[in-house]
Amino acid sequence: MTTVVFGNAATELVVLEPARKKILRGQKAHAPVTFVEGVAEAIPYAEGRFDRVVSLMSFHHFSDGEKACREANRVLAPGGRFVVYDFDRGPPPARLVAFWVVRVRHRKMRLLSSAELEEVVRSAGFRNVRREAFRGGAFVVGDR
Repeated sequence: MTTVVFGNAATELVVLEPARKKILRGQKAHAPVTFVEGVAEAIPYAEGRFDRVVSLMSFHHFSDGEKACREANRVLAPGGRFVVYDFDRGPPPARLVAFWVVRVRHRKMRLLSSAELEEVVRSAGFRNVRREAFRGGAFVVGDR
């Protein structure tokens, strides 16, 4: 099992969020993070800015997941790590969620299998890419 530490010893935590409403909700909660409006396909930071980039339960909403992975690679410093967790298209729980989101909420969504997600991360230039199934989804981790 892979252990991933997200915030220990971090000097700054940044949340990139496209929905202004969610940013305002986070700011009202006084969370110890910086909220930035934007999308994963165009991260508004310079190359090599971060040690870690983490995407949790968001990948299926990206309009261009491949571009988002390339952007994650761009903003990571050498030796940085990318961690993405999302539903796996294969198991029944994910298929039910996809049906609900697409049919009931009328939102676009692109679910990949964990193997496909791993390949997208690898093709974005990450090294040592690995995946691990976890509760209807998978963690995919890659190093810059």
